Amino acid sequence: MSDTQVLGGLVAKRGELAGHVEQCRRELQRLAEELTHLDATTRLFDPDYDVGAVQSKGPRHRQQWFASGECQRLVLEALRDALEPLSARAVMQLVAARKALPEDPEVRAGVQKTVQAVLRRLAAKGAARVVALDGQTQVWTRG
Repeated sequence: MSDTQVLGGLVAKRGELAGHVEQCRRELQRLAEELTHLDATTRLFDPDYDVGAVQSKGPRHRQQWFASGECQRLVLEALRDALEPLSARAVMQLVAARKALPEDPEVRAGVQKTVQAVLRRLAAKGAARVVALDGQTQVWTRG
């Protein structure tokens, strides 16, 4: 490959990255303006409120393993098909197997958290319930 082709590729990549940086700068400017307006609105309601004392929260990143409502459906199917109450870990393993998710520990940990949240929501609705504590492990069944 000639130097001109390499140079052309590098210049193109630099242009792409510079465009992305500029886009991020515009987004940062927009967010800073929104924050300024929000602070001013807060001060309308309470002029003495210290807006600088409010802690920052990062954005929530939605996982990409399940479509909307899919995990809940898979959890309910796992509980329905089970012959005995299941731990949240067992439910996660059944859900992950049905979705053919990778064995990656990071993925499994994320799916485990999602399944536990789904089980808690289902319990609040009465669609699932904890039937016993097996040592430190809760076991779940359909409500």
